[in-house]
Amino acid sequence: MGQVQDSKQGAMLETVIVFTERMEEMASFYREAFELGPFESSPSHLGQRVGPVYLGFDQVEGVGTSSEAGVTLWFTVKDLQATFDRLVSMGARVRYPPTEKPWGARLASVYDPDGNVLGLAQREAGD
Repeated sequence: MGQVQDSKQGAMLETVIVFTERMEEMASFYREAFELGPFESSPSHLGQRVGPVYLGFDQVEGVGTSSEAGVTLWFTVKDLQATFDRLVSMGARVRYPPTEKPWGARLASVYDPDGNVLGLAQREAGD
């Protein structure tokens, strides 16, 4: 496959979260299809690293009608504020602005043109 490459902005795909009403079934499908090990679990989430990308499944109800339906793609970026501002200037709707989380992460989130969630995480200095 080759080496993972950064974009010019330093973005790297890190996490994919699939929102589904059938979390256990979906996780089992991917686990069997790709011969993956057991998923880490919590009451409403199953996930694990698949190569350099974290693949997760979140349990939701009413996927077809929820604004949280679809897929969430999480990117790590060098400059969270600049990337967030660029996305907003391109017309992305804000889910939440750059925010310091209690566990120390700096995150932001917007909706892409189809309404999927696009998450952004600030890389640590030196990464």
